Amino acid sequence: MKQMGKVLDQTNREYLASLIPKDIPDWKASWEEGYKIGQDIEIMETPFMKKYGVKSDAEYRLQQAAQGKLTYQINMGLASVEDEAEGLREAEKFNEETGLRISFAHQLPKNIVGTPKDKREGVPTALGFDLDELSDWTTITQASTVQAVFADNHLGYPNAVETTINALKAGSMYQGMFGMFQQVAPGCPDEVWNMNENIKALGIVAAKWDDRVIVNSNQDDSLPAYCMDLASYLAWAKWERYVVTDLCKARYAFSFGNLTSNLIHKAAMWLAASDTFRRDDQPGIEFIYPNTVDHWDHHLHSNYGFQIPEALMLNLVERKYKTGGSFLSVPISEKVAIPTVPEMLDMTGACQRTDESAPYFEQMMDWTIVEETRDHIKEYSEIMFQNFLNGMEEAGIDITNPIEMMVVLKKMDPTKFEQLFHPSVVQDGKDRVEPMLPAALWSVSENMSLGIIDQLKDTEYAKKLKGKRICIVSGDLHYFGLYVMSRVLEDLGADVLYGGNSMDAIDVLDLADEHGIKNIGISLHNGQALPYARLLKQLAEERGREYNFYLGGALTSFLHEDDEVPVDVTEYIEEMGLHTTSSVEELAIALAHQED
Repeated sequence: MKQMGKVLDQTNREYLASLIPKDIPDWKASWEEGYKIGQDIEIMETPFMKKYGVKSDAEYRLQQAAQGKLTYQINMGLASVEDEAEGLREAEKFNEETGLRISFAHQLPKNIVGTPKDKREGVPTALGFDLDELSDWTTITQASTVQAVFADNHLGYPNAVETTINALKAGSMYQGMFGMFQQVAPGCPDEVWNMNENIKALGIVAAKWDDRVIVNSNQDDSLPAYCMDLASYLAWAKWERYVVTDLCKARYAFSFGNLTSNLIHKAAMWLAASDTFRRDDQPGIEFIYPNTVDHWDHHLHSNYGFQIPEALMLNLVERKYKTGGSFLSVPISEKVAIPTVPEMLDMTGACQRTDESAPYFEQMMDWTIVEETRDHIKEYSEIMFQNFLNGMEEAGIDITNPIEMMVVLKKMDPTKFEQLFHPSVVQDGKDRVEPMLPAALWSVSENMSLGIIDQLKDTEYAKKLKGKRICIVSGDLHYFGLYVMSRVLEDLGADVLYGGNSMDAIDVLDLADEHGIKNIGISLHNGQALPYARLLKQLAEERGREYNFYLGGALTSFLHEDDEVPVDVTEYIEEMGLHTTSSVEELAIALAHQED
């Protein structure tokens, strides 16, 4: 791999320079403000800490790691704080009855928790529970000896100061998902202000260094979700650690797994990240998520046979390398519905029982290929990380100012990260990225796209699609459905305006109006389909404009405030005069039939 001169050409330097914001506040003053807040916070002891005689999650994890024991956790995003507390008590009862151990439960509240209260008016609400007062956080953390971890819609979002303070006071020792700053926060268009609030929150966490409070980031929920190469994940995470730890003096941990199907690659990535981010007094890994790309949405019980071997493999990795990482199991039903607590417990129980057979497999393992791949990832990602820093400097970005970097990266087309900085492009001079370790979801999406293109390319629909103009967006963080839509429609000759993900309804219409486009395709997955559709219709009527909306994805929502389970709202959306499509093929056909 040859070393080259400049990382970026003039065009791309100018592109990144154009994203540099003006009127950036003094980030160090904001950080110091947060640090002072953090110094005055007292962290509540939780039942988990009392039971195991520890003062932090990190202390417990290192104790388990020393014995080669993989810890386990679950995701919980139920309808109310009371339901969350009851779910944690059910998990504790499960531990008592089985002798197994669910150690942690990641909390998944509503999206609006990440938006400050004074900015929530008109924001469509996705699924999950609300957090309003400190008592809501403490009700959850004090409910059970299963330790609650506040992750999504906390640090990383504009409401980071309030949520970090409350989560810390309640006893959550991992804070948020830092990489989520790259997503669009509903109701919060001022990106400089958004990032400044996160710098304050990092100052709060920095004040708790000695308490081993750690900033977490799940790569699959941030910019790396757009990447073709798993090695790019580690390069991005090194930049996150550079901001969180080198600049803002807080601890950092890495999480990943959703988009990784090859178990050798997953094990190697885990070990590379552990080597990179581990410290003497904390693990470098928070959680490893199971592959969710290849879960079936039919014959759901077959998903046990898919996930349990993965849990066994990761169990063996921990027995050998003692990282302190934790496996976050996913119920068989998650791809089609919000899982129930019994479904969560069933899957984690099945995964945990691989501990019993692990010693037999352990005797047969040869870890050579995993270790060689680990070392290759570490070397490759370091080159890309340096490309990243050098390229930003070439563009005139101040790499000592986290707010400036974060705003630029939020505004940047996320696919540019690999296109501009990947070693296959920079060092090898390739025209396009050649992944070292292809990400599973990218491979699946590309193959799906090619299959649909092949199916439709010689039909009348393809002829009618040529020149059709459509704006394609996602109303949430999910990207690859958006990728398939744009890839298929572009290849079949449509004129596609790619709007990106996590788009608010008002921004979708602004974008379409700016380019004079009436056809709008929107992917929705997080349970906000009905309020999002209603807002689209309201805004369209207020503007006196006609649009052809095509909504697809998982069109579910709660119909009433006291509903516990969301329902399919397709018929309600169609009654409003908006089109729904159940597949990319159906979208292509509907667009082909649409009169200009």
